[in-house]
Amino acid sequence: MGILHRLLRNGKSHMADVERALLGGLRLVRPPVAVQWISTSACELTCPHCYSQAGRKSRGELTAAEAKRLIVDELVKLGRPTLVIAGGEALLRRDLPEVIRYAHARRVPWALHSHGGRVEALIDLFEKCPPVMVAISVDGPRDYHDRFRGRAGSFDAALRAIRALKRIGCREVVAGTTVNRQNADQLADLFPIVLTSGADSWGLHLVTPEGRASEQRSLLPTAAQLRRVAAFARRMRPVFHIELDNEWGSAGQDDCFYRDDRFVCGAGRFSCVISATGELMPCTTTDPRESQGNVRDRPLSMLWTEGFQRFRAGDASIESDEDDCWLQTRNGCSCRGAAFGEGPDPAAHRFVPITIGAGA
Repeated sequence: MGILHRLLRNGKSHMADVERALLGGLRLVRPPVAVQWISTSACELTCPHCYSQAGRKSRGELTAAEAKRLIVDELVKLGRPTLVIAGGEALLRRDLPEVIRYAHARRVPWALHSHGGRVEALIDLFEKCPPVMVAISVDGPRDYHDRFRGRAGSFDAALRAIRALKRIGCREVVAGTTVNRQNADQLADLFPIVLTSGADSWGLHLVTPEGRASEQRSLLPTAAQLRRVAAFARRMRPVFHIELDNEWGSAGQDDCFYRDDRFVCGAGRFSCVISATGELMPCTTTDPRESQGNVRDRPLSMLWTEGFQRFRAGDASIESDEDDCWLQTRNGCSCRGAAFGEGPDPAAHRFVPITIGAGA
């Protein structure tokens, strides 16, 4: 979600609010700013927080030919919003270069989420078809990162990926860290690593209890940790470009201390997600009930135009709240109050006691 947050900047101005109100009155819909495609659920790592429960490839994943026709061609019709490619580990798809080359030929900008392990092997592709942004996961110092991701050497591979991308002139490389109860108090140790990695910025995410993380709810940070991390990010922003990503929600008038633009939840309004099997979702939820339809059955442009009415009409309390992360609030664990004020602990009453890692 970090890339989606950053790519939504062009759609989050005051004029965009006015435009959206006018379009709504005319029963028209603004094209998306970014569309994320979960290109595969395959991944060789075993991260406990994975929202897509990645591991094995899903049955019925979109083929490269379908991705070109049902996603890329439709994005051209929608005015060429950014195609954000994620997984699983997207670069495990052997046919992904075919889709990327096609998107590049059709002038559809693309971005990527990756753990970095296969970036070096495909660096020629990145050089010939430059992405607008790549986010590489860095979860903590080497020992923690490798243990959390279940594979020795994954930390070093991530840092090599960042350096390789910058070496070929990638426009923006983001080091992305998903903050959880185990690593929340290690960010100060991780900061000099990120600072010297070559990354252009550092995005701090939060665990969301979706997918595998729904069974690992002890990973959610405590309220005290949320406040410490938010304060740390605020202090370090003058030194290095750090942003709190979607899952934190809005800090209100203090948003300028945590991110470059005010927060607006883009789910179903400015952005959407296509699952590995073609379901159109408002965000990276794994709940099939949130699907607006399948791109195999109806065109993406039509699904976008006619779907997500609860997010756009303003009469559904959770979906129409643009100041909070919809993905967090739908799970009953909004972090806004705990991170930016004296709100309730999002881990209270809902989460099992933690047994490993740092405490509060």
